[in-house]
Amino acid sequence: MENSPKLIARHLDFYYGDFKALDDISITININQVTALIGPSGCGKSTFLRCLNRMNDLIPGTRVKGDIQLDGEDIYASNIDVVSLRRRVGMVFQKPNPFPKTIFENVAYGLRVNGIKDKKQLKTRVEKALNQSALWDEVKDRINDSALGLSGGQQQRLCIARALAVEPDVLLMDEPASALDPIATQKI
Repeated sequence: MENSPKLIARHLDFYYGDFKALDDISITININQVTALIGPSGCGKSTFLRCLNRMNDLIPGTRVKGDIQLDGEDIYASNIDVVSLRRRVGMVFQKPNPFPKTIFENVAYGLRVNGIKDKKQLKTRVEKALNQSALWDEVKDRINDSALGLSGGQQQRLCIARALAVEPDVLLMDEPASALDPIATQKI
């Protein structure tokens, strides 16, 4: 099971209108594998990541050809629930995007959307995610303060915590450490 495929892309092409941004991408990513995409700015790394949880669907005039499977299931099949897919394939963007809510509510948001209402479970999962993102020690005494009052690097780690809290099957990260100092980057 350890080396079984989690995500497979085969002969993936992606278009913005008539512009072909991705050309014949094929890759297999196994369970519990960390994979880094390295290349120059503008080569399609972010576009490819957004194909893996269908975030590109939100951009008018785009289309995809080829095949992407998550646990053997075609994520572009007509019967796929895209909201459910995005629960399973989380995303952290390059720029922090905290909600105008408290620190706690930012991290708990996805848990609540997924039906978790038990206060003890929410508290435990929020604290765990904030620890995983190396932010808990900095915010534990102001968990009910606005997330917008955090520094840029703290906001980015908050967004990482928000993604981790729902325990996705796959976590896509698009240059998540670009707003972080070297110490915070190492902790993450």
